[in-house]
Parts: sequence; C-alpha cells; structure tokens
Amino acid sequence: MARVTSAVFLFLFLLQGILQAQIPVGSWRDHFSFGNIKLLCYEEGKIYCGADNGIFSYNIATGEVDKVTRVNGLSEVGISALSYFPSLQILAIGYESGNIDLLVQNSVVNLPFIKEKPLSGSKTINRFTLFNNLIYTSTDFGLVVVDPAKREIKETYYIGNNGTGIRVSSMEVFGDRFWAATSNGLKSALCSDPLLVSFEHWTTETSFTNPTAECAGVAAKDGYLFALERQENANDILWRFDGSSWVEVDRPLPATLHLSVGNNRILVTSANGIQTYQFPGIRDEFLSPASLFINPQAAISVDADKLAIADKFNGLMFGSSQALRSIYPNGPANNNHLAIDVSSNRVVVASGGYDATFTNLWHPFMVHDFTHEEWSSFADYSYHDAVAVRVNPGNPSDYYVASWGGGLYQFHDGSMVAHFTPENSSLQSIFPNAPYCRISGLDFDPKGNLWVANTMVANPISVRKTDGTWISFPYASAINSDKLSTLSYSNYGTLWLLLPRGQGLFALNPGNNIDIKDDDRYRKLQPASSSGSLFNVDINALAFDRDDYLWLGTSQGVLVCFNPGKVFDGGMYFQKIKIPDVVEGLAVYLLETEEVTSVTVDGGNRKWFGTARSGVFLFSPDGTKELAHYTIQNSPLPSNRITDVKVHPASGEVFIATDKGLVSFRSNANQPGSGFGKVYAFPNPVRPEYEGDITITGLMENTLVKITDISGNLVYETFSVGGMATWNGKNSKGQRASSGVYLVFCSASQGEKTAVTKILFIR
Repeated sequence: MARVTSAVFLFLFLLQGILQAQIPVGSWRDHFSFGNIKLLCYEEGKIYCGADNGIFSYNIATGEVDKVTRVNGLSEVGISALSYFPSLQILAIGYESGNIDLLVQNSVVNLPFIKEKPLSGSKTINRFTLFNNLIYTSTDFGLVVVDPAKREIKETYYIGNNGTGIRVSSMEVFGDRFWAATSNGLKSALCSDPLLVSFEHWTTETSFTNPTAECAGVAAKDGYLFALERQENANDILWRFDGSSWVEVDRPLPATLHLSVGNNRILVTSANGIQTYQFPGIRDEFLSPASLFINPQAAISVDADKLAIADKFNGLMFGSSQALRSIYPNGPANNNHLAIDVSSNRVVVASGGYDATFTNLWHPFMVHDFTHEEWSSFADYSYHDAVAVRVNPGNPSDYYVASWGGGLYQFHDGSMVAHFTPENSSLQSIFPNAPYCRISGLDFDPKGNLWVANTMVANPISVRKTDGTWISFPYASAINSDKLSTLSYSNYGTLWLLLPRGQGLFALNPGNNIDIKDDDRYRKLQPASSSGSLFNVDINALAFDRDDYLWLGTSQGVLVCFNPGKVFDGGMYFQKIKIPDVVEGLAVYLLETEEVTSVTVDGGNRKWFGTARSGVFLFSPDGTKELAHYTIQNSPLPSNRITDVKVHPASGEVFIATDKGLVSFRSNANQPGSGFGKVYAFPNPVRPEYEGDITITGLMENTLVKITDISGNLVYETFSVGGMATWNGKNSKGQRASSGVYLVFCSASQGEKTAVTKILFIR
C-alpha cells in the first residue's frame, strides 16, 4: 500500500537554518553533498535538482534554495528520476531500487510497489511521463503505468522481444503514439491500443541506421519528435521526426548522456560538453567543459537565453552560456567519507580510503570542516585518499589530516598551512625514489605531541613534537607487520596501534622523555582471554571509555579489556560481553555476528558501535543492554555501512559517516562538567506545537534533576546522562504540563553542588 509521511520540503529552509545550531534531542539532520547533480527539471519558476541523497529547488525569482532528504521526508537515497507535473502539483522522484516518492501538498506519498515487485535484475526508475493524468514510468525492465490519484500501479508493459523485460530510458507521447527509447531501439504503440501489455503491439522504428541499437533518449516539442541513436565508438546520431518521416539532424555526437527540447532549443549533453541547436535542428553553440569549467550530466533550457545544467562537481549551473553560476545547498564537497574527528567548535571529516589489499581508492584528497554551522572543503588533486583526521585538543583551530600516499597535512581554521612529507619530516616513503608516504592513523598525547602511524616503512611511528621538530621510532621488527591502522594514545601514557589482518595490537610506552629510547616499553599482542585463549579476529577500531577500559571493534563483534594498564606486566586480558536473558541456555555476546567498524564513547559512558552491514548501535555503559539501533529502515541513515562515528562533546550530537554520506543525531548525553556550567533548558519557552523532549544541559555527571511547579510541587525527577537530562514535558500521571513557569533544581556530589534554571510552558 502507499505510505504518506509529512515532509518539510520547501518553505522551511530558513527556519531550519535557525534551528540547526540547537536541534532537539532525538532529531536528525543531514550533511550531504549536493555538488554532484544528475537530474533536473523546470516548472513554474523553479528548477528542481536531483543528487544521490536528496533534491533541492532553486527559485529563480527569489534565489531561495530549499532541500529535502531522508531527514525530512524522502524514503531513501539513490535518486534516479525527477519530474514535476504542474497540472497535478506533484513532484515525482524515482530511485535505483524501483521506489517512487510523490511530493504532494507538502507531504511525501511513497509508492513501493515496483521496489517490492518480485523481479530479478535492476528495477531502476529512469524517467516519468504524464499522459491523461497517469504517470508512465520508464524503468530498467519496461514501462509501468502509475495512477497517482489511486496511488496504485495500473499496468506493466514488458516490451522486449517475446515479452521479455527491456531497459526503457525515456518515453514520450507524440501524435497518437507512445514512443519508448529502449536498449533495443525506439519502439512505439498506439495510445488507444487496449492491448499495450502485449509486446506484439509495440513496433520497432526501422528508419535508423541500426534499428536495434540502443535509443539513448527521446523528446517531443512543437510538432517534432527527437531521438538519439547510440552508435559504436561514441558516434551517436540525433534524429528528427515530423509525423511522417525521419531526418538525420547531426552526427557524430560523442557518448550522449541527455536530450532535452524547450524554448526553441535542442540540447544534447555528453561528457565532452553541451551541443545546442536552434529549433528544429540547426547546429548552434557548443558549450565546452574546458572553457566554461563545467562537467555536465544533463541540461535544459529555462528561457530564451538561460540554461540549467546538472553538473558533476558544481551542483546546478544556471545562467546564460557566458555567465553561468554555481548553486547548491551548503554541505561537504562529496559523500565518500572515511573518518571523523570532533572538538568543541568544529567537526572535521576525511574523504578517501583504500581497499582490502590496502590499495588506494584514488579519490582526490579531500577534507571537510564544519564550523559555525557551515561546511567548507579543501581538495588537493595531486594527492589522493584522506584516511584519518585529528583535531588538536590544545588548539581546536588546528587539525591534521592523513593521506594514503601523500603524507600529512596541517590545517588552521580551514586553510592548509603545512604539508609534511619525507622531505621535511621524519616520515618515510614506501619507495626509495618516489614520494609515496602512507599515513594510517594519528593522535595527540597529553603533552600535545602528535603521533603518526607511517605504514610499510622501516620507522613506522613518527612524532611531531610541540616545538615543531620530528623524531621517529624504529620498531618495524617488533611490530612485525607491514600494515598499520588506527592509532590512539591512552590517558596513562601508552600508544596503541591496530595491526590489520588479524595481527593484533602494538603498545608503546615511550616513558617520560620521548627523545630517549632506552626507557621505551613496547609489546605486540593478540587479544587473549584470562585463560590464554586467543580471539582470532581482525581489529577494526578501538576506544577508551570514561573508566579507561579498552573497547575493540572486531570482525566478530566487540572485545573489552578492563585492565589495559597491565599491558606490559602480563596481566592484561580481553573478554566478550555476555548479553543477559536473550535465549535461555544459550550464551549471546555483544554484536558477535557483526563486523564492528567504529567504536566511540559518549558523555554518559555509553558505547556507540558502527557496523559494516547493520547500521549503528547504542549500548549501555557496560555493553549489556541495547539502547538503540539505527538502520536505513528506521532512520535517515543513507547506508547501513558505517565508516566512523564520533560524538560532539558539548552538544552530544552524534556524527555518523557512511559510504554514502554523513548524517548526525542529537543524543541525550554530552560530556559532564567537573562543576555546573551554564545550566539551561531548551527549547525554552516550550510552545504549544512542540511535542518533543525538553533538554537540560550544563550538568555534572549523575546530577539529580527535580522539576517543580512554581508552588514547589514535584512534577518530574530524573538523573542526568553525562551532562544532560531530558524531560518529556509530562507529570507523573502522564499529563502534559500546564502553562506556567517550572523550576529545575539540579544537585550533584551528594548535594554539595547545586544549580537552578527555569522553563516556561505555553499551552
């Protein structure tokens, strides 16, 4: 059945900007890139643009840019089709999965019928065409007729040979016939034919050079039908039909991507640029990527002299051919993120990676900085794959980003200020005569020295000291692994280095003076139980919690060590966390069937686990109780493959990186203070339309919070999680609080420290 959800689609963009800095507990927001636009359409003064993870509209008259994603209504990611139908006031959105969303009167109507259809092969939606108030949907297996009023599928046409499925890239109505551009030529049938479900009633156009070659696109306007015939060696042909005969308009056209007709212009987009024609087919201006700095994927004519271009890197390019400007919502420059770090005033994300053989993915080196609610991005196209990032805790304006092959970068307030390579540091290159320096991890020690893991070299650990000088540690033989991974420095002075492919851990304590090697203590170890049994796992992530316990994310769940300080004394051991009362008589251990890719600890000492296939889990401080589980099925996550998770210490906002983009969730725990800070509640005042939790923040750990009315009657009582407490706005009887002022009394350390704030309720 069709599903309807509320969508804050346009219209609330400015309000969203105001609220983002203090989103309510339990709320999500996206941090998607809209730089890569694949689809666009234009109606009623607005250009609608489709990216992988959402859409946005640009109002030409006002300049407003409004976006909609999974956070505020869309069903999923992987957008593949986009059309606006003014007569129905519907924006139709198609997905690679076969799913369809209809944006109708500020609500999203989901039509999952094609997605749920028991078909083998691709169900991708390619295009929508409106005819007689029915939406004809071009898919990778045929044509599907959707009735938007009844919200149901009316018919499905399999028009391949012998009734088989066939890819239909687009369809047009011209004359009295439907014209479908398919992977096996241009096919047509009478609109009035009652047997369109029969493939025999669809005929293949034979006028083309190769009638069974792929028809890459079809478009109709003002008495003409245009079609693109795909040819070998990227020599495509543009054809025109006037209702009686076909005429070749132009050839060769290199590897065409998109065809559109409008405002007396024909636009053919290819990777080489955009060829324009005066209607009905006189070759006109060619828009070159080199001269206009465009990377077009589709183009449409908005009026007599303005174009809208879907660009691979610059979002929407709009304007005359000589005055194009880039338009898209603020966000990171791409969506392929690997690592996150957070500080009190910024979030930094590294984009890149390497495969299972530790070979580069060859993404451009790119880092994204989120400060003052705005994203900025830095790219160095001469190097590749940013794989780790760390903000300097002593100076949050500084942060460092590791490259898989390009060394180490230093940034200050978003600007790159230094690039460290073997030429100006103790870092080493894999190849003696080539500048290829792989950095896999980095962290600061309590004194402010930066420790760096330099993989596949003789001196695999380097340190940039606080005075700017470098030293290195020649422990390659002790590590006995040519691959290094994440690096973390513990509170008690030990450096921990993950070794991939089941090689375990390497621990190094450099003593009080890191320049003196004689007092160094180091050990390579495999995680083992108290009985000495080894855990045969790959370790992907590690984190120390607020009790200095060591938690490992592995290929088979989670391991924890309660005594990591004994690593050099022989008394250190690991164990699995047994989940109580799951199945009687059967031992169930924490996430034992999951590959855990990320571990982080929030202000309430709770554990957040990212996984390779199952999204994000939140567990109690001891790991025995699942508190939440977020997936693409029950949250705005764009993917269940999690690459990193970090929690903002002040706000408690959880930033989640996936292989398809970044989102964040406002949790109900932040870092507690050693004393009461600025204690306040939000939202405040609580207005009638607000139904979420009220948050009290600025608290100490395990603060007792009592809420009373102005007469002193107790309304609610709770304890903080970290430095934050929440109230659902109801009294002990489950009734919503009445209008008035409520007092919040906070006490900690057996009542030795107290704080008071107020909440105003408006009913």
